Amino acid sequence: MRQTLAEPDGFLTDPLAALDGWVGDGIAIRRFEPGRYLVSGDELVRTALAGTTTPFAAKAATFGAVAGWVPGSERSRPVNAALARELDRAWQAVPPERITAELRRSAEAGETWPGALSGCYLKLFGEQLFPGLPTKARQSLQDALAASDGLDRTTTALRRLRGRLAHSRADAALHRWAAGRTGPLPDAMRTALGSADDVALALHGLVGAVCRAASMVFAWTALLDRGWRPGTPAGTTLPPVAVTEPAAHRVSEALRLWPVAWLLSRKVTAATELGGVPLVPGDRLYLCTYLLHRDPDVWAEPGEYRPSRWARPPEGHKARYMPYGFGGAACVGSRFVNRASAAVLDCWTAFDDVALRIVEPGPVFGSLLSPPVVRPVITR
Repeated sequence: MRQTLAEPDGFLTDPLAALDGWVGDGIAIRRFEPGRYLVSGDELVRTALAGTTTPFAAKAATFGAVAGWVPGSERSRPVNAALARELDRAWQAVPPERITAELRRSAEAGETWPGALSGCYLKLFGEQLFPGLPTKARQSLQDALAASDGLDRTTTALRRLRGRLAHSRADAALHRWAAGRTGPLPDAMRTALGSADDVALALHGLVGAVCRAASMVFAWTALLDRGWRPGTPAGTTLPPVAVTEPAAHRVSEALRLWPVAWLLSRKVTAATELGGVPLVPGDRLYLCTYLLHRDPDVWAEPGEYRPSRWARPPEGHKARYMPYGFGGAACVGSRFVNRASAAVLDCWTAFDDVALRIVEPGPVFGSLLSPPVVRPVITR
């Protein structure tokens, strides 16, 4: 693949148009600002993701707020193992009837998705992850999730202030909950982190990472199942459809087309080069899964939603399918997001009386790749 150091026009103002124009052009690395590079060559992406400190430093989405946290380190492995076990237990413990009831409640209330879905996931799985968390504390977590969802679309000084206050309350609530509590996850966190403040930050990061990602994966999949395409205007109503493909295949395909983690960031910590481009400390790499996932050399009809392709994935797909990263800093919650989303989708497919109305068109390329905002509409 080639590389270019020309600053590409339009990427910062209209990322969707720019990215779609670059699909399949064979350019592996681009400079879009001084010291800022967009990387889409699969070998270069794997090289940048392979390490977590030098020459490319990583932060885990779940624990990024914890000072000195190094993903994939000896310190992090016991916490990640405990977290993976707890997340597995959480999604398996919630019965389909409970999921169906929560989806029905949200749909009948006319809540907007994916924002309200973050709170739904917290209600469904939060009691498993945070047993005994008081109602007021749970509301603080839901408020913080809502604040994060809002910042993806509109950032104002007042919204940022409200967001900081909401997150501070959530941190305090988790600090109180974790104090003196025993269990595999809080015990592993206390051992690795030491500070009660850091434990609260890590638990808050866990809530934000898995609930927001799962809500967006569900929303993307539900929209794509109903034929949504870019450019669908606000006010459009997407009717219920019969779905036959397995939920796991639909989730995988939604993540291929619209990866929530569309850019994986790495900071350059030592002078090096990547793809022949010299880099210096302080430079920033943005590893673009959106372009990897649409490489026409691997994916037939890369812009089309084809869940059936996952019954027999194409040769070479593993090198160009990284919805949760790769290596030591890959998202530890990936299995939960995929399986919990599939479990919720299995319940959702029975809702043959609920349409989805576009409230705010998308997608929105922010810290996450957010789907259009929709409102469920009961059709009978």
